[in-house]
Amino acid sequence: MSQSAKLKLLRICSVILALIICYLIFCGIVGRKKFYPNTNINGIDVSGMTAEEAALAVSEQFKTEYENVHIDVTLENEVHHVVIEDALNMHVMDAVEKSLQDSHAFWGRGIRFIAALFKEQQYELIPELKNAELLYQSIVQSGLDTSIPLDDKGYEITGDNLIVHKGRGAYVVDRDTLVSRMEEIILAGAYDTVLDCPLIYGDVDIEAIYQEIHTEPVNATLDPAKDYAVVEAVKGVSFDLEAAKRMLEEAQDGEQVQIPLQYTDPPMTTEEYRECLFRDRMGTFSTNVSGTSNRKANVELAALHCNDTILLPGEEFSFNNVVGERTVANGFLAAPSYVNGESVDEVGGGICQVSSTLYNACLYANLEIDERHCHPYISAYVGAGFDATVSWGGPDYRFCNDTDFPIKIKASYGDSVVTCTIYGTKTEDFSVKLSSETIGVEEYKVVQEEDDTLEIGEEETKVTGIPAYTVQTYRSVYDGDGNLISSNAESTSHYDRRDEIVLVGTKEPEETEDTEEQPSEGESPEKENPDKPTSTEAPGTTEAPAAAESPQTE
Repeated sequence: MSQSAKLKLLRICSVILALIICYLIFCGIVGRKKFYPNTNINGIDVSGMTAEEAALAVSEQFKTEYENVHIDVTLENEVHHVVIEDALNMHVMDAVEKSLQDSHAFWGRGIRFIAALFKEQQYELIPELKNAELLYQSIVQSGLDTSIPLDDKGYEITGDNLIVHKGRGAYVVDRDTLVSRMEEIILAGAYDTVLDCPLIYGDVDIEAIYQEIHTEPVNATLDPAKDYAVVEAVKGVSFDLEAAKRMLEEAQDGEQVQIPLQYTDPPMTTEEYRECLFRDRMGTFSTNVSGTSNRKANVELAALHCNDTILLPGEEFSFNNVVGERTVANGFLAAPSYVNGESVDEVGGGICQVSSTLYNACLYANLEIDERHCHPYISAYVGAGFDATVSWGGPDYRFCNDTDFPIKIKASYGDSVVTCTIYGTKTEDFSVKLSSETIGVEEYKVVQEEDDTLEIGEEETKVTGIPAYTVQTYRSVYDGDGNLISSNAESTSHYDRRDEIVLVGTKEPEETEDTEEQPSEGESPEKENPDKPTSTEAPGTTEAPAAAESPQTE
């Protein structure tokens, strides 16, 4: 090669080298921290922005565009919106930085910068899937699982047979397949796509079918929510579960398997139940009502509250709950009651005669007594040990219907007599005898109190004394032939002692003229007896007829 040719080649290489150096310098000047001119992401102009600034702008766009974003899934001609917003990653910083780095590779940086001056550069970013498990949650929240028709259970009942379709059991949503298809939509950003819900058909669950149709026979009953209307008896339905399993195992796919049903009649038909309902008078008791008209009115009102009360088997009667609070607003009047051993007027006084009468009726009906309290003193209208005191917020009278049938309380008042009767159904004839014995007596004391209104030597009884008694009652039950079935202690009653209070005079007698008439012949001098007779009360009649109640024991 000639010298001139060498010089020419050298000049060309120098120029090329200079151009390369200039290009490299230009690439260095362009930098890699900001987007080129005429660059947009998802339609947002990010020219001259850093990755952080561009990511912030795109994130704001995502919040608006993908708020409540969902995928539509159809099932049984119904469209379900599966909201997937929580499953998407709305943080685009990594994606924006990758777009910036891809466009700013060092050797191509200068060319891309120059190209950007003449042609717009566009990038499309979409949210990525954050966690596939969140898609499963979205499916559940959409209600897809609960929308499967309940009548598609793979069986039917025809006459006395259960017809089961082998391999045609109820179906469920194929969640795994549905999530996979949803991931494809998210990857492509094709949220307008409507998916048909994939389903999994399984064999019939014969144990689930058994649990669903198996029914024990049930007798007729009464419905309190419908004014105690009769609820029809229910036949029992069942089938041999183990035999049914073997039949299904041997059947071919799609084959109809016929399983015999077993029906069991209830112990009593509905008509038989109606006929025996409240047919027997199980126990009744009456007491004479004395006292003021207000007291009698209270007794009548309490009896009216109790009347026609129905208790289903196992239900409990509460006198306080049934009669309610004894107030003037509720119709009760003031009548004598005992308060701290003294007779005073209290609203509702006398209603303990109704609870005591009902208590005795329940004993004769041989019902279970849950709560009963005696009065402070023996009542006048029932024997000792057979009273039942009540008060609002205090003692209650409660008993339970421990029979197999409903019972009804009939309570009435008339001609100064209150009567309580229990009607029910006797499955076996019986009768009840009640008895009592006094197992303890404590005599009252006589307490003297000075009284300056009485003269010295005069006495007056202020409070009549009452002994304390402890009484044990018994309940004996006999069968229809008079044979003793059981005899048990019923209750123990402790009645309080009330000391007798005698007023003793302390007043000095007035002075009179010192003259005395001499007795005439044949007469003998008489001394005036200053003592006045005191009254006593026999056990069992220690209460005023009006009532033996107090605010704690009405």
